[in-house]
Amino acid sequence: MSLTIEDIFDNITDTTFFTGIAVKILRMLQENEDLSSYELSKTISYDPQLTAYILKIANSAYYNMSKQIKVLSDAVTIMGVDEIKKIVIMNSVKSVFGNSDIYDKLLWRHSLGVAVAASELNSIIKLTDEALAYTMGLLHDIGKSIMKSVKKLNYLSLIKNSYENSLTYFKEELKLYGYTHADVGSRLLEKWNINQEIVDAVAFHHIDFSKNRKSFLNNAALVNIADYFVNAMGIGVKEPAINLQEVNNLPSASLLGFYANDPDAPYRFLPCLVSGLAYYTSQEVAPERSQELERRYEAELQRALTEDSQST
Repeated sequence: MSLTIEDIFDNITDTTFFTGIAVKILRMLQENEDLSSYELSKTISYDPQLTAYILKIANSAYYNMSKQIKVLSDAVTIMGVDEIKKIVIMNSVKSVFGNSDIYDKLLWRHSLGVAVAASELNSIIKLTDEALAYTMGLLHDIGKSIMKSVKKLNYLSLIKNSYENSLTYFKEELKLYGYTHADVGSRLLEKWNINQEIVDAVAFHHIDFSKNRKSFLNNAALVNIADYFVNAMGIGVKEPAINLQEVNNLPSASLLGFYANDPDAPYRFLPCLVSGLAYYTSQEVAPERSQELERRYEAELQRALTEDSQST
């Protein structure tokens, strides 16, 4: 007899991971838009690991400061409230993804990639709050971690099979369980009383957007596009697609009017995504994938220029 979604949560002893400090910081940021760097830094300082990470990011090559940043309030001022929000969320969420095997690491890497891609894409189309877009991307596959943690599901076997044979996870899940990681993830977020926009984005990021075009699905469509970009870059998958122009044909892209009539736009977005990923992971992510895509972009751009010159 297979487990139901509620059975899954009956088999989990602890489904909370936001620390008291993280909750307090996020609440402060939500309730007071004019929060001073000093007030925010004072609260952050109660979490030594978070403090160290923020200082590390502030001193990274991304900000290229002329002198070392040693004071937390200076780091907060330099980075800004939106970035602090994303870092607090990222550090709080990371523990639930686990670190027991290569599949945990791949899933975390992929989820972080989708978070960055969703945030970068949102900065172009201005669909929602930047931190909200980031959070939706970060949590979109959290159901996989929950399912993997329940031994009775034998989900690790599905992960291995899907990864090694480049199968679509949610289709394999439906065959085996009758529900998907999106269903489990959204149910978990409901239990945590997470913002409904995030719950919907997680629940519906794999639906057929050609048949479902309601406006409340826009956030899910954003995550779907971000997911495609990250898969195309080979982050967390074994066999990436390399034709980024296909993003223009995604029903989710059509729903948002994304890159309409601009087939080369996805390639121009790539450097922003690579830069963002390097920033949040403090390391270069999948360099061989980005170089491959950049070479393809150059070839496509040259083709377009040649066709343009021939037509004039």
